[in-house]
Amino acid sequence: MTELKMETLTCRIEDGLARVVLTQADRGNPIDGSFARDLCDLSVKLATNPEVRAVLLTAEGRFFSVGGDIKSFVKDRSALPSIVLNWTAMLHPAIGRFQKMNAPIVCAVHGDVAGGSVSLAAMSDFLFAAEGVKFTAAFSMIGYCADSGSTISLSNRMGLSRAKRFLLLSESLTAEEAETAGLVDYVVPAADLTASAEKLALKLAQGPTLAYGEIKRTIQSARTEGFEAQLENEAQALAKLAATDDAWEGLTAFAERRKPTFKAK
Repeated sequence: MTELKMETLTCRIEDGLARVVLTQADRGNPIDGSFARDLCDLSVKLATNPEVRAVLLTAEGRFFSVGGDIKSFVKDRSALPSIVLNWTAMLHPAIGRFQKMNAPIVCAVHGDVAGGSVSLAAMSDFLFAAEGVKFTAAFSMIGYCADSGSTISLSNRMGLSRAKRFLLLSESLTAEEAETAGLVDYVVPAADLTASAEKLALKLAQGPTLAYGEIKRTIQSARTEGFEAQLENEAQALAKLAATDDAWEGLTAFAERRKPTFKAK
């Protein structure tokens, strides 16, 4: 077991699963310079650790995350552009790195979430939310546009028109409304949230990690590639996987009518 403790979060890696917990409950787990730095550092550690085969993201406290730290914004008006660029210079590469990892990401939202932190949750491959939790866009209500990959993660999940409405109107959606809109995958009772999300994360941690990674990346490239180019992306990814131990294990296990044992090799 490996444990990492940072200023704004902790991470415990065990049985192939990296359990990431946002720990600044007294502040509402805001996005600020410290959090951006920690998430960037963590993304490097997890992306380069072959033991990590799935990630479970949770948070402590009343809120999952209140989004950007408004108190930091109002201290010095002249510094705002620099603050935005400094924070996003760390936050955005971290989000991109998590998106490109082989390991699938499961997120469990137990409390209200707003602004850029909605995107942090939406970037996950599987998003669980407790009944009654609210997802609030927040950006335009303070005269800001979206960051943290929101224009990508929200439009991927909700569709362009629905995501635009969510952002322009600074909508606040309940977990149930967010599920209907495609933002959330599973809405469960609060008492069942952690167990439900962890059960799926542990299952993924024992799965064909390399195949998961190629599925994630080819899904992403489908947004930008032309038809023929995307078909070639799929062919190249499949050929790459065909040479792996996991693919051979999957084929032979199927032929032998037994459960495969994948090792991310």
